[in-house]
Amino acid sequence: MGKGLTLVVALAAIAGTFGSLGYLAWWLELFAHFRPQYALCLAVAGAGLLVLRRPGVGFAALLLAVANTVPLAHFYYPASAAPADTGPAIKALLANVYFRNGQHERLLAYVRSARPDLAVFLEATPEWSEALRTLATGLPYQAYVGEIFIASRSPLLGLRSLPLAPRGANAVAFFIDTAAGPVAVIGAHADWPLGEEIAARRDRQLSLLAEIARATPVPVLLLGDLNTTAFSPVFSLLLDRAGLADCAAGHGYHPTWPTWFPPLFLQIDHCLVSNGLAVTHFATGPYVGSDHYPLEVTVRVRAAAAGQGLTVSRVPPTFLQ
Repeated sequence: MGKGLTLVVALAAIAGTFGSLGYLAWWLELFAHFRPQYALCLAVAGAGLLVLRRPGVGFAALLLAVANTVPLAHFYYPASAAPADTGPAIKALLANVYFRNGQHERLLAYVRSARPDLAVFLEATPEWSEALRTLATGLPYQAYVGEIFIASRSPLLGLRSLPLAPRGANAVAFFIDTAAGPVAVIGAHADWPLGEEIAARRDRQLSLLAEIARATPVPVLLLGDLNTTAFSPVFSLLLDRAGLADCAAGHGYHPTWPTWFPPLFLQIDHCLVSNGLAVTHFATGPYVGSDHYPLEVTVRVRAAAAGQGLTVSRVPPTFLQ
């Protein structure tokens, strides 16, 4: 028993160390995503070793558990409290529907009950597109670009497709008008980073998204399956380059994938915002037949953004070129 628990501690410690070196190689980054799992394994193993009167390894395991828990503070203690804002609210929904998921009515019923102002659906097949078009009663403005389906209560102004790679991944960008001025919305799906070439392509996609967000002179709301987690150095680099904040910060840890195997739960679906938006709600939705849980987020357009005097017609189309 003691040897088995010691082995668990050793493996979790090695995996955590690899994750800390994730900026060096694509395969090391894969280890960075499982901080909660490492923390749990180390805590349980450490407690077991203490019961077995092996305090040296036991306390070392508990210290390592704490070290792996620290990154979770991102989700519970934001760097600074966002001031209350009375600007117009945007309730957005992100759902990777999973192209093999045939439970159309389950997702549609959820979206209708959630009543979002804006919804971004990923991995939408032609069959899913037909099903999602039935949301037109509440979300009349719609677009289907590549694998991304957009549905909105407000017109999709200046909508453009943004290819993020020679093949596969793409993004959709557009404006919606609010009482406080225009907001730029980007819906994106990055590649899954399994393999050196694909991981490098995903990194380029995220870099391009960062450039687009940084160049946009109005508040930005980015919704996407970015195929990375907040524990990864790739994610931190994206936030720094884009000048965006993670909507999940201060709102709790909300894993989105894979719905079919909770022990590996990760949050790879994200909402990111610029300084012009204040996050007032962030949560996952229910199971809708996909391997991803939906994300729900409500943001308010800050009064400072309204003071910029920008209108949709006056916004430079940099991020659409």
